[in-house]
Amino acid sequence: MESVQITCDVCGRAKGETNHWFKAVVDRTVEVPVGIAFGTSEANAEGTGLVLEHICGEACLHKRLSRWIDAGRDALLNKMIDNSIESVNA
Repeated sequence: MESVQITCDVCGRAKGETNHWFKAVVDRTVEVPVGIAFGTSEANAEGTGLVLEHICGEACLHKRLSRWIDAGRDALLNKMIDNSIESVNA
């Protein structure tokens, strides 16, 4: 059986045999997490538009959560600006 090297999607660190990582299931259409798990089971996101991200620890989990929050905030601000422009042009 061929071994697959797993790396952190935040910092690039390689996973060892005994360290415990987080896994985030992310909906790429809106760039938000739909679930975060801790343990060894793998989620099957194939064909669903969901992507599994490996996260090596709390520090990287916090960085990734911050990015999701920033992306959501930026999307919301852009939508508010677009709505404001539409109301002025109407």
